[in-house]
Amino acid sequence: MESKLVEQQLAEENKLLKEQENMKELVFNLVRMTQIKIDEKEQKSKDFLKAQQKYTNIIKEIKAKDLEIRIHKKKKCEIYRRLREFAKLYDTIRNERNKFVNLLHKAHQKVNEIKERHKMSLNELEILRNSAVSQERKLQNSMLKHANNVTIRESMQNDVRKIASKLQEMKEKKEAQLNNIDRLANMITMIEEEMVQLRKRYEKAVQHRNESGVQLIEREEEVCIFYEKINIQEKMKLNGEIEIHLLEEKIRFLKMKIAEKQRQICVTQKLLPAKRSLDADLAVLQIQFSQCTDRIKDLEKQFIKPDGENRARFLPGKDLTEKEMIKKLDKLELQLAKKEEKLLEKDFIYEQVSRLTDRLCSKTQACKQDTLLLAKKMNGYQRKIKNATEKMMAVVAELSMKQALTIELQKEVREKEDFIFTCNSRIEKGLPLNKEIEKEWLKVLRDEEMHALAIAEKSQEFLEADNCQMPNGVYTTAEQRPNAYIPEAEATLPLPKPYGALAPFKPSEPGANMRHIRKPIIKPIEI
Repeated sequence: MESKLVEQQLAEENKLLKEQENMKELVFNLVRMTQIKIDEKEQKSKDFLKAQQKYTNIIKEIKAKDLEIRIHKKKKCEIYRRLREFAKLYDTIRNERNKFVNLLHKAHQKVNEIKERHKMSLNELEILRNSAVSQERKLQNSMLKHANNVTIRESMQNDVRKIASKLQEMKEKKEAQLNNIDRLANMITMIEEEMVQLRKRYEKAVQHRNESGVQLIEREEEVCIFYEKINIQEKMKLNGEIEIHLLEEKIRFLKMKIAEKQRQICVTQKLLPAKRSLDADLAVLQIQFSQCTDRIKDLEKQFIKPDGENRARFLPGKDLTEKEMIKKLDKLELQLAKKEEKLLEKDFIYEQVSRLTDRLCSKTQACKQDTLLLAKKMNGYQRKIKNATEKMMAVVAELSMKQALTIELQKEVREKEDFIFTCNSRIEKGLPLNKEIEKEWLKVLRDEEMHALAIAEKSQEFLEADNCQMPNGVYTTAEQRPNAYIPEAEATLPLPKPYGALAPFKPSEPGANMRHIRKPIIKPIEI
């Protein structure tokens, strides 16, 4: 019986414990609900105060707007009054303006008539002035013609006298020119012989040039082969540089990873010394946690068995009805739905943008090598363009120089043609040539004389060189020393006899330094 009673009591105790746990859960839920209600009431009271403030501000604004409306109505009445006054003034001014416009039209008509009369008078004055100028010009032309006729007559007389004197001179020159023509014929024959020799040399030079051209073509083919080899080596060099670039990028990425690992190691090493302080803080926090749990248990006991009855505090304000609560919930749900739609749109846009960025990143990584090759090609093309532009500039400079030379030569040719035309016209008319031609002819004669003198001097030098050759084949221009003497004895014949082993001494001529030397004073000899 006792065991049954104990079992019944244990079962009742378990039921009571379960009921106690259920009651604790109910109490906890009630406490939470009360806290939520308290928070809601506080929020409602705050919203009510804000609404009151807004209401007062709106009433003040309405009063201010009413005052502004009254002020604007007054201003509107004043503006209407002014507009009426301005309308009256506008009517009066318009009438006066019409009068003034009519007067201006009349004045313009009169001014136009006066201008037309003035133009007519100016035209008549110009006609009279032109006629006077033309008559004065005719008179001046007639005077000039008369003076020119007088000067022409005098010049013709002088020319006739000069022509007579020049005819005699021309006859004398004719004889001299015939002699010169004979001499020039001899020179032409000499020049023709030289031309034949020059042709032979030219043929030899052409053959040498053809041989050198063949050699150049062979060398050019060899140069082309070398260029092809150089291009192949450059391509291999470019591929090697690309591979080196990729390896450098991999090395840089690995270095970055190593640096990141070293940084993490440093951070962990720095955090190790703070372990003790953190352990102490953890012990303190565990003590505080145990104190808090004890305090919570005490509060639960007080809540289960309260000491007094006035523990609840009622909040001020009114509770909303069910309809108002439903409306507010509907509004909040609408706002929440809008926010969710915006969030979904943003997520969709973010996904599209991320997809596009991934594609662009993949394309950029794939195109890195192409960009590198294109950059190198562009650099090569730019270098070639630069060289081509430099060559073009050089060619343009040469062309400009050649054009300048051609322009100068064309100018000289035109001058010579004009000079020949003038000479032919003067010869046809029977007039003498210009003095410039005579001066040039004299220059030509002088050059010929100078050339003949130079040839004579050269021939004389060759003769002297032949005379200066010694019997042993040595050329010398030194003055020859005497190597023989003529005996002065009466019994012998005046024939030169050679010296012996010792040649006679020949003193040199006194130089310019002798003026600084005094002659010696010969003292008398005393016996």
